[in-house]
Amino acid sequence: MLRNLKSLFIIEDKSPSPKADTGADKTEEPQTSTPASSTGFRGAVKTSGNGVVDDKFLEVLFAALDAKNKEGFDYMEFKEFLRSLANVPMDDNTRYQSAFATAKTMGATRENILSSAQEYIAILAEEQTKFQQALAGQKEKNLTAKHDEIKQVEQSIREKEEEIEKLKSEIEGHRDQITQLEGEINEASLRLGETADNFDATYQALLGQIQEDVNNIETHL
Repeated sequence: MLRNLKSLFIIEDKSPSPKADTGADKTEEPQTSTPASSTGFRGAVKTSGNGVVDDKFLEVLFAALDAKNKEGFDYMEFKEFLRSLANVPMDDNTRYQSAFATAKTMGATRENILSSAQEYIAILAEEQTKFQQALAGQKEKNLTAKHDEIKQVEQSIREKEEEIEKLKSEIEGHRDQITQLEGEINEASLRLGETADNFDATYQALLGQIQEDVNNIETHL
C-alpha cells in the first residue's frame, strides 16, 4: 500500500530524466537520493526553517502511517476519494461534499474521518520524537565526544609546553590535531543541521496536508 499512500500526498514528476554520460574515462560516483520537491505535494505545503522535503524521510513517515493504517474506512480512504476528484473542476466545498457522499456509502462518518486523521497526526508526532531522540544521540556521538577529545588534547599541549625545546614538534602535532577535529565538528554540525531541517520540512509538509484536510472537513462537512 505504501506507493498508493504516497500518491495521495505527492504528485510524481513523470518527465523523462536526462541520459547519464557513460564515457569510459569518467570515474563513477556513488548514487545519492535527491530530495523530493515541495511542489510535488497536493495542496498547500507548510514548512519551517531551511529544510527541503526529503525522499528518505518521506519513506520513513509513509511507512509509519502505512503500518498503523486500520482495516475499514478511515481518513486515508477519504483522502483517496479526494484524490480521485483532484482533476475535476469544482470548488473545495463541492469536492469534499462529493467525496463524503461516496464515503457515506462505505459506512464512513464525519467523526470517524476526523478522529482517524488525528490518529495519523499522532503517528507523525511519534516519528518526530523518534527522530529527535536519534538526532540527539548523533550529536552526542559526533559533537560532544569530539569536544571532549579537544579538551584532552589541549591539556596535553599545556603539559608539553612545560617541557624542553625538543618537545615543540610534538606540541605542533597536537595543534594540527585540534585543527582537524574542529574541522570535523564544523562538518558534522552542518550535516546534522541539514538533516534536522530536512526532517522538519518533511514532517511539516505532511502535517500541513492532514491539518488542511481536517480544517476543510470541519469547514465543509
